[in-house]
Amino acid sequence: MTFREFAHKLKSVIGGSNNTKKFTKTLFETMLQEDEIDLIENISEETYKSYYTGHTSISNIALTILSHIEPEQFVSYLESFNDGVAENLCKVFQDEIPDIDLENFSVKIKDLFVDILNGAANKTRKKPASKKDTGVEAIELPEEISANDIPYSSDDIQLLHDFTADYDEIMTTMISENYSASLIDMTIPTKIENLFKTKWNRKSNDFSNLELKSNVFALLSELNKLCNDFTLNNNEPFFIRQSRTKIRNLYVKLHPYTFAGAFPYDAFIDDWNEGEY
Repeated sequence: MTFREFAHKLKSVIGGSNNTKKFTKTLFETMLQEDEIDLIENISEETYKSYYTGHTSISNIALTILSHIEPEQFVSYLESFNDGVAENLCKVFQDEIPDIDLENFSVKIKDLFVDILNGAANKTRKKPASKKDTGVEAIELPEEISANDIPYSSDDIQLLHDFTADYDEIMTTMISENYSASLIDMTIPTKIENLFKTKWNRKSNDFSNLELKSNVFALLSELNKLCNDFTLNNNEPFFIRQSRTKIRNLYVKLHPYTFAGAFPYDAFIDDWNEGEY
């Protein structure tokens, strides 16, 4: 499990009104004793945001804090919420922690966080492609703005959570500066094809909200088109910048808990709605 997936699951339950920068910073702070927090005081809010979106690896911060963590601090943090929150945490982490329950949820989630930190610290990091190599820049996301009133049924919300858990890494990779490496080594096309054939070509029909279903279908269509054009070497022109912009726009629409209050986006991004469906 990636840190991005871990953070997104936690925020969906305990994030409250905190923006992603503050929430992500809190996760790391609660792993440290109060007198050790200065170890990460120089990390910018934008970096915490990038940790949350997956645009920046947590390898460096993991290396910094691992020898200083006090995991029981994180356990206490999780247990500070009410029983209803504990039940929801058990639900969202059920797939990753099959034996999670109300008695052990805080310890199990803590252990998962420690494993993620260790994995990030020990991971061999590849040199990222430079802008000179790719000739492109990241497609910017607007600032997250928490929203409490989401017009979807509980079934649609759970289904959307499952969908974004599967596709967030693909979307954030495609709008990042270094997306081309994942196309060239076939990481992205292979994952797109497998997810669609084995799961979402059928499961996408289960959404009941028509607008939400339309956004899901739009993303699947865009990703499948990207995958087909890249793998089949079609002679038809394919405009990658336009495709990446559409994926960015759909990423925002499929994250109503963090972006629903941000419309319209013109104040944030000049090309918002470029190539809209």
